[in-house]
Amino acid sequence: MELALEGRVGLRLELRPQIVAYAEVLQLPAVGVDALVERELGDNPALERVDDGAWRGPAAGVTEWVDGGEVGALRAEARLLVPAVDGAIVEYVVGCLDQRGRLTSTTDEIAVCLGVSPTRVGRALSAVQKVGPAGIGARDLRECLLLQLEDRTPTAVRTVVDRHLNDLAAGRLDRIAKSLGTSAAEIQTASDFIKERLVPFVPLDLGCWPPRTTNARAEVLRPDYVFTDEFAVEVAEEVRHSLAISPSYRAGGAEVQEWLARARLFMSRLHQRWQTMRAVGEAIVDNQKVFLSGRADCPAPLTRAEVAHTIGVHESTVSRAVSARWAQLPSGRLTPMADFFCTSAEPRDAVRDLIAHEGRPLSDGEIARLLSTTAHPIARRTVAKYRAQLGIAAQSRR
Repeated sequence: MELALEGRVGLRLELRPQIVAYAEVLQLPAVGVDALVERELGDNPALERVDDGAWRGPAAGVTEWVDGGEVGALRAEARLLVPAVDGAIVEYVVGCLDQRGRLTSTTDEIAVCLGVSPTRVGRALSAVQKVGPAGIGARDLRECLLLQLEDRTPTAVRTVVDRHLNDLAAGRLDRIAKSLGTSAAEIQTASDFIKERLVPFVPLDLGCWPPRTTNARAEVLRPDYVFTDEFAVEVAEEVRHSLAISPSYRAGGAEVQEWLARARLFMSRLHQRWQTMRAVGEAIVDNQKVFLSGRADCPAPLTRAEVAHTIGVHESTVSRAVSARWAQLPSGRLTPMADFFCTSAEPRDAVRDLIAHEGRPLSDGEIARLLSTTAHPIARRTVAKYRAQLGIAAQSRR
């Protein structure tokens, strides 16, 4: 037996806790940051607010945009189903919905962020799912489909959705029938029901769906970004939350050092969030001055990857900084930040048109190769993503 010392040189990617915490703070919706700040002010005596924290509203002479559409209705109706103390949790849950109506955080993660129990978060989520369109607030495809099923739905349909989605997607109907001890014809009927009556996601875009009830209260929607006439970028949260170390704690002894360190770390993470949002906003302004000045009806082509390259961050950071955020334009109009990234519409339409006129079902790879001969060179996985967004089945099911 011989003993030897061996050295190895290599690179390893490691996520530090600080980076994870920064990402979590960055992706919080505005109402989540409001709740986080209020909780920290209540818990940490070394932290204080410099001003009254009130939002100053849109520019002078501009009428506030009132959200009487589905997002405002969703908030208002869901809040009626929970205790008043849980109203902020409902706001947070709605803020965590992405463009597909999916919940981007788990109930446990939301509970930790807000400092409440998972049970209260679950109750708020249930309220949102009850008043919104069937499938809203789902965390994955399976849950989205299950939420759309009613009590009178055939049992086979519910079982297929609940336990056999992968086999269904691959067209393995015989395998499902064998597993359930039923006929292939019954599974085919269930498959047809799912294709014809259920949708893979519920868009949360304005105008896409009416609220289930009609007594929704209109609520004022606050912007996250404010673009001024001079093309400057203001982050609204900085106006609402101007924090500082309490003077009585600045010269404290060892017994208050923990409070001071916690306060400094909290303010540092908030400033990181705001610096990133401002950098993203400034990159957008540099590319969208024609639109912002009112000389164009829609934003110029722009991708999140381009903004990420410009400011030197990962594309996922840009996505977190604009997800479920709103911008106030120099005209005073509010628009979703996602509307500044509109380059996918044309190639997505090309995918839809190509499939609509295909002589035989084409694979995603074949579609990508055909589009590459035109003005839309996209990857196979991008074709698959666009198909999913359009609700078009894969080659094996068309």
